[in-house]
Amino acid sequence: MLKLISVSGMITENCRDIIMKRLEEEDAVQTVDVRLPKSLVEVVFDENNISLEDIKKIIHELGYDPM
Repeated sequence: MLKLISVSGMITENCRDIIMKRLEEEDAVQTVDVRLPKSLVEVVFDENNISLEDIKKIIHELGYDPM
């Protein structure tokens, strides 16, 4: 499943790297792309093994605000 998540608080390349690295650790996440200028995280994942809410929770735990 492909989802775009709007995330506030992402400002630098370091923010991008932190989010990408953490989400890529999840086996059910297939790809992650962070678009800084638009504050978007594009994620492709297996919805049978991880939910969109789980992904948002991970982003929130990193200190960002997924919407």
